[in-house]
Amino acid sequence: MGKSIASARFRVEDWAAGALGLRTREDWRAWSRGAAAPDAGEPEVTLPTMLRRRISPIGQMAFRAVCALPQQPTARFIFCSRHGEFQRTLGILRSLAAAEPVSPAEFSLSVHNALAGLLSIAWSNTSGHTTISAGVDSFCSALVEASACLASRPSEPILLVYFDDRLPEPYAEIADSDEAGVALALLLNAPRGDGEDLLVELEPRDETMTIATATGQALDFLRFLLTDQKEKTLAGERIQWRWRRA
Repeated sequence: MGKSIASARFRVEDWAAGALGLRTREDWRAWSRGAAAPDAGEPEVTLPTMLRRRISPIGQMAFRAVCALPQQPTARFIFCSRHGEFQRTLGILRSLAAAEPVSPAEFSLSVHNALAGLLSIAWSNTSGHTTISAGVDSFCSALVEASACLASRPSEPILLVYFDDRLPEPYAEIADSDEAGVALALLLNAPRGDGEDLLVELEPRDETMTIATATGQALDFLRFLLTDQKEKTLAGERIQWRWRRA
């Protein structure tokens, strides 16, 4: 085990996830044990009109994961994504390249904090929100941000939402993975010291380790959460991440 640069504690109170072929928690638990994804569609979660109108498929996947959890009108939101709703951004770029007008609505929904803003309006949540994009370390960086928020205000829960989709052409050739769309929603609270807390640690990166993708980090964390693993280490772009059961 390497020498930790920094560490933070938190606890996962609840979770929900979405991906093609994985509908239920039992599907995800079977996946965590190595079972193949079943041939099924998206989870049947009814979204409020505001959270489905003009929202891209990956955005709706994120909101389905969120709405599978109990509504959190007082939680602080932390959304994280490496690429955001890139299909929408690509459409805007193509309009600009063709010298065509860009829809103001499309632009307003393409910014990185658009989904967090829509959710805060839909839930009348005024607790504030943060949106993070940190390359391959987007998910793990959001965990650190969440832990810092919980340390500062332990009475306020955190709703952490990760979402990312496969990059479309012509950007697919520079993608670091071909992973399909995934969304993960985590309800986090301050640690209680009762044996159920989790610890995230930052360490110097082992240069021999393969760098995990952003979606790979999120899925590895979910697998860690659903299995009996005591700890999990993976390499980020500049540092190494370790999760442990505290």
